[in-house]
Amino acid sequence: MNRPASLLGQVAVVSGGTAGIGLAAAERLAGEGARVAMLGRDPERGAAAEERVRRSSPDALFLRADAASREDVQAAFGQITARWPRLDILVNCAGGFTRADPLEGLAEAEWDRIVDWNLKSAYLCAQQAAPTMKKAGYGRIVNVSSVAGREGVLEASLAYSAAKAAMQGLTRRLAAELAPHGVTVNAVAPGVVLSRRAVEVHRHRMEKVLAAIPMGRTAEAEEVADAIWYLASPGASYITGVTIDVNGGRFMC
Repeated sequence: MNRPASLLGQVAVVSGGTAGIGLAAAERLAGEGARVAMLGRDPERGAAAEERVRRSSPDALFLRADAASREDVQAAFGQITARWPRLDILVNCAGGFTRADPLEGLAEAEWDRIVDWNLKSAYLCAQQAAPTMKKAGYGRIVNVSSVAGREGVLEASLAYSAAKAAMQGLTRRLAAELAPHGVTVNAVAPGVVLSRRAVEVHRHRMEKVLAAIPMGRTAEAEEVADAIWYLASPGASYITGVTIDVNGGRFMC
């Protein structure tokens, strides 16, 4: 079995890696010795993230790319493979929580934007990463889903919930396809994560949101990053096609 002992020297790509869970995951992987490339759309935020992650890994790299754009993703992965001769880990974290518009008020263009941002991005990045991983006989793909894809969460938008549920289907299908090549594919499904965006979305109902969580609090991005790190590690070698819930007990199965 071709399995490395640690993340030291491995190469990781984190889409949506410049803030929130993505940035926390980039920092966690870099702290374990991985060389990390972060994809994001905001160059100012990306520069700040690159500087921050370089405290753990001097090789950390930010690449401006819209993960829902085939052209951007192809260009970014071209730069990554030109810089480093391997690709071990892909974390699909591009996307974001959006407000809960009712069905009648959800415009088709907004549906497309949210689904592309939260789902198509994972397909495009996995499509670029898989050939290198298959050739090496080793790889870890971790997709970031959501509790909104596990149950009917009225606080989340219809398109977001649909995309995050589909992310779990994508995870299982890719896991079945890539398992013979030594590549595992798993997902994490966070609940409400403490962030400026979460506070903004839930500010009028935070007490109700917390009441639905048995642990009585929101998650920190670093707690989700720990689950991502585990699934990306050599220790998760016999785990594939699963979704790990990181939600404080809000959803249990």
